[in-house]
Amino acid sequence: MDVIAISNLRANLPNLINRVSERLERLVITVSGKPKAVIISTEELESLEETAEILATPRALEAIRKSLEQIRRGEYITLEELKKKHKL
Repeated sequence: MDVIAISNLRANLPNLINRVSERLERLVITVSGKPKAVIISTEELESLEETAEILATPRALEAIRKSLEQIRRGEYITLEELKKKHKL
């Protein structure tokens, strides 16, 4: 995560916004040397919001962990197997 002074941000705003958007970089904006804000892409913001929403669902994290353990043990079927089983 790059740190940038607000004066530098003002002088280079279009280029910095492109960097954040295209490379999914984060920029910490400082004022008088102190971190005050962060700029992230809309894509990253949406991803963070979706993750927070999922984790706010009761027992979601528990279900995710259980699923990962089942995958680790090989307790799953592939999409192709599912299609074949249901003749799709």
